[in-house]
Amino acid sequence: MDIIKAKKKDIPDIVFLNSFVQKIHFEKHPDIFKPVGNDDDLNGFFASILSEEANCILVAYVEGTPVGYLWAAFESKPGNPLKYERRQVYIHQVVVHEGFRRQQIGKALFSEIQCIAAQEGIHPFALDTWAFNKNAQRFFKYLGFEIYNLKMWRNDESNTPRKGKEKKEGMGKNGSRPRSAR
Repeated sequence: MDIIKAKKKDIPDIVFLNSFVQKIHFEKHPDIFKPVGNDDDLNGFFASILSEEANCILVAYVEGTPVGYLWAAFESKPGNPLKYERRQVYIHQVVVHEGFRRQQIGKALFSEIQCIAAQEGIHPFALDTWAFNKNAQRFFKYLGFEIYNLKMWRNDESNTPRKGKEKKEGMGKNGSRPRSAR
């Protein structure tokens, strides 16, 4: 297996590989993710990603066939009164061709980004994964990742006022009691 740091000429391979993860995301959340198919938009998107110095896309090849990629960003988070300044590698995507999974390709891509980060003196890595993607979660745990922060959402209409629901007597905003009534 060969792993290269992507250049613009590698974008068609990245777009091809992206279809494997985009398909999974679209199947689970068609309200958020677009279907596979608009390669022109993706070519431009990945060209933009590669043009930013902080980004690094690694592509894995087996006998000339693209089999996986890892997109990471080298981030510097400024300090503030609550947190220290922090440098980290944020992994946006790890994609392995479905015909080449469980062959250590994802692990090899991660090992390569670890080496690049170590040369920069950066050791923390962060990523997020969708709750439905249990395979990705198992893979990231295998690599030593652990949960440190949870994102939550509420995706319904119950947080908007409904017609016919009047505010209860003596209740404040959001159904809470006013301070004077406590």
